Amino acid sequence: MLVFAAIGFLLYIALLLAVLVLAGIAWALSSLGLWVLGLKPRPSQKKVATVRRAPPQVRRSVPDPAPPSAVPQVQARAPRVAEAPASSGIWPKWTPAHRRYVDQELALWQEQFDALNSRK
Repeated sequence: MLVFAAIGFLLYIALLLAVLVLAGIAWALSSLGLWVLGLKPRPSQKKVATVRRAPPQVRRSVPDPAPPSAVPQVQARAPRVAEAPASSGIWPKWTPAHRRYVDQELALWQEQFDALNSRK
């Protein structure tokens, strides 16, 4: 029974694909017919600009605000002398405080792992 349902489902999908292909062929033929009759411009032809109405003029009773005053230019800062040189490696150079923190975390994890391991 499941085989018949699967076959029916596949036939339904095939029918939908056939309808899609036929609709595409009909669309292409209708577009070609409109181009041949001259009712639709070809893609190679220039498009004719449509005439647009100008938007209505609005009169303001309040005058436009004055333009902003000139902003003074700020000089760029000189580079710091004490900056660390760019490292050639990918990983950053950690500070000693960070290394101590990582070592403490690793020691804590190792203690917990040893405690779990000793349960056996």
